[in-house]
Amino acid sequence: MRSMHAEIPSPGPSVVVETTIPPRGSEDGPYIDDNLARERALNYVLDDCFFSVGQVVGVRKAVDYDAVQWWRDHYRVKFTHAMKRFGNRWAADRQNVTAMAFMLGERAVGHAGSALSIDVTVARQAAADVERYCTLHARRTARASGLSNSDAVVPILAGYWCIDTQP
Repeated sequence: MRSMHAEIPSPGPSVVVETTIPPRGSEDGPYIDDNLARERALNYVLDDCFFSVGQVVGVRKAVDYDAVQWWRDHYRVKFTHAMKRFGNRWAADRQNVTAMAFMLGERAVGHAGSALSIDVTVARQAAADVERYCTLHARRTARASGLSNSDAVVPILAGYWCIDTQP
């Protein structure tokens, strides 16, 4: 084990923080690295998706902070579950997922109507529309491909957006 310490500036006397870092390959190392890698990937996916939503919404509407926070929390759960279940498929799914982010933005603008901003209620309505579309599209794709229309096949075809959040 190696030890690190850092001096943290403070208004009073200096404070020294001591911490122990497990060596690479130790019992705790890979677990921490895997979680950290998944968290970084998850944040990247969420950022990319909501950048796409912002491109669609543009200057047509403001988006309330609470709406953005609800979307991020809602999709963080879904994306985390998908990554745990199927691995990080972002490279393969990016085009489809960002297309659904565009749809999310358009649906939110439409549901907001004459309101100046997209609030949490509108964000929820738009999310429900997109998830319903993804699920129906996945079922049609499964049927057309001759695959089972079971609950196990549909989420795989729907990608990150329609994954059931139940473990």
